[in-house]
Amino acid sequence: MEKPSDLEVVRDHEPPRKGWVEPIVALLMALTTVGTAWCSYQSAAWTRQSNRLMNEFNALERRAGLLSVQGTQQATIHTAMFMEVLAAKQAGNEPLANFYVERFPPDVRKAYDAWLAQRPFENPNADPHPFVPNLYETRGTREAAELTSKAASNLEKARSAGNVSGQYLANTVLFATVLFFASASGKFEQQRVRSLAFIFAVAVFLFALVRTAMLPL
Repeated sequence: MEKPSDLEVVRDHEPPRKGWVEPIVALLMALTTVGTAWCSYQSAAWTRQSNRLMNEFNALERRAGLLSVQGTQQATIHTAMFMEVLAAKQAGNEPLANFYVERFPPDVRKAYDAWLAQRPFENPNADPHPFVPNLYETRGTREAAELTSKAASNLEKARSAGNVSGQYLANTVLFATVLFFASASGKFEQQRVRSLAFIFAVAVFLFALVRTAMLPL
């Protein structure tokens, strides 16, 4: 019986060829690289949007707070003027009372006249003073409420944008995992290990691709 040559022995012990894996792995890695770049770009874009909305939220909150403080200060001044009017009337000093009344701002004068129309000194059911909601509105109250509402909306949008950014960032980690296993699958000598690594890389790639497709642009 003829003895096999050394060349034939070496060929019999060669590991399985990896020719079928290399082009598919290269394609998978190329697609994964594109996916990683896309997710990184979107994550940065959504982060910028979240930061912009947060800045707008802070500006709106400050503006609403300033209007509220200014309105409260003005209401305090108006109340003090009204108290002086009452004190002058109680003292019988009508000229002094008229002096303060004539210097009421238009909105306070309107509330004061409406309050007097209720005959408060004779009618027990009259409002106790002109600074009640149905007669007087603190300046800036309505605008402050609108700004606060808009600020709350911006805060919700900022949180939503931050959440989307985080999901895109998580997808970049998934794509990085695909790159690792896809690269490693071409380096294993055992066919079974190589196949398992490649199958896992494909599964993670598909999962990351679906997650990315479900996210807003």
